[in-house]
Amino acid sequence: MEFFRNISITRRIVLTTLAMIGLPVGIFWYIRGMELPVSFPVFLFLGFIFFGLGLVTSLLVAVSITKPLDRVRKRIDGFLVKKVANPVKDFGNDEISDLAEELNAVFGQFNSELNTVIKKSKLRSDEMTKTETVKAELEQQLALSRSCLQVAQRLNTTFDFQTNLKTILDEAVKTMGIQWASILLVNRDTLELTVACMRGVEQSLLDDLAEDNYPALKLKPHEGLAGQVIKNALPLLANKGHKDPRFKSFSEFRTREEKIASLLCAPIKGSDGTILGVIDFVNRISPPVFRNEDIPYAEDVCTLVALVIERNRLYRNLFCDEVTGLTSHNVWRNFFEEESARSIRYSQPLSVVVLDLDRFKEIIDQTASEFVQKIAADIGRAVQETLRETDLASKVQDRFYLLLPNSDAAGAVFLVGRIKEQIEKMKFEYNERTFEITASAGVGSFPEPTPDAHLLVHHALKALDQAKSEGRNRVVIHSRAAAAAPRLK
Repeated sequence: MEFFRNISITRRIVLTTLAMIGLPVGIFWYIRGMELPVSFPVFLFLGFIFFGLGLVTSLLVAVSITKPLDRVRKRIDGFLVKKVANPVKDFGNDEISDLAEELNAVFGQFNSELNTVIKKSKLRSDEMTKTETVKAELEQQLALSRSCLQVAQRLNTTFDFQTNLKTILDEAVKTMGIQWASILLVNRDTLELTVACMRGVEQSLLDDLAEDNYPALKLKPHEGLAGQVIKNALPLLANKGHKDPRFKSFSEFRTREEKIASLLCAPIKGSDGTILGVIDFVNRISPPVFRNEDIPYAEDVCTLVALVIERNRLYRNLFCDEVTGLTSHNVWRNFFEEESARSIRYSQPLSVVVLDLDRFKEIIDQTASEFVQKIAADIGRAVQETLRETDLASKVQDRFYLLLPNSDAAGAVFLVGRIKEQIEKMKFEYNERTFEITASAGVGSFPEPTPDAHLLVHHALKALDQAKSEGRNRVVIHSRAAAAAPRLK
């Protein structure tokens, strides 16, 4: 306990000293004045009593001084060592309490200035962090823009469709830090989503595609992640991979699907807003999940792919036969080489049809060139209108060459049947004569019955020779017996 804190230290000491001296002196004079008989032991006892009282009083006075001073000292030591300016709690009314108030005022000013410095430092730190963040974002955007620019520059070096798609995906895989990516294009008539290109850093995930039965992905409208992307025309993040409830599984790909841990699916939009397909960015490496920040670059990649697709269409249009409007045969041959290589790579079906107009040379000999060109133009238009968007046709003399990706022999025969039906409905008038035309066709298909896609044109021509030798106006599939070949009239 702290006594005497309501008076000054000087008064405390003086009053204590006077009390220690005055009390025994007063008692001594009282005994003498009253002439009381007091023995020596009594004097000795009184002396011990006065000494004890003086000792206790001195101790209380000393504690009233040293204890508050000790509190002040601890606060000063804490300030010097830890730079912590905690206020001194003192409730007295002496010189020590005055010292504590002055020290608290100094500490308060220090804390105020320290808080100001801390706030300014925090503001500077926040500004620096914000600046670094903006700088990092700008550097990242610059790197992504540089990546897109480099791809665009390389796209100008070739018109090869597959080469350009591979260039885009290779750069996207490297820039985004993902395991692989694939481009899937949609067929508006059949709603089939087919693989156009696949690239990745883990080649082991891709090399076995030629060994797999990799059919077209037949998706119903708005089915699966790709269906949602096509429906909403917006990218989707699926960081649960194949476990995402929106993920559409296919039994043919179950082993590969189980390796999909995260997925970003983005739409490929044409210049008119039409959805041409989707790009799947699979398994981000670092960080292991896709973020919203990845979407702008994915959309830029989709824009580049759309540019390649539309340029590919423009390329076809620029190199078309003037009479029929079909692709020139040299361009057709280049596309055939690309599609045959792709069909082998992805184990997808491919068919080639060579369609020959029966006895067309006789019509040429009996009529004028303008009339012949009109027949060729009308038949070419019928062929083009019957083909799917992914098919390609060209004309050489009286023969039409059809390239049918993702079509087996049965599909090719069905399509040729539709073309023959359109041709046989046509009637051409010349000098009061009516000409009706029939056609023969040979079909070569990969992988059945032709195991080598590069030989499809050769096999289709051999099948056409067989169809003509058997009487014309029929379709023959290469390697099938004439009796078993379907006759279409």
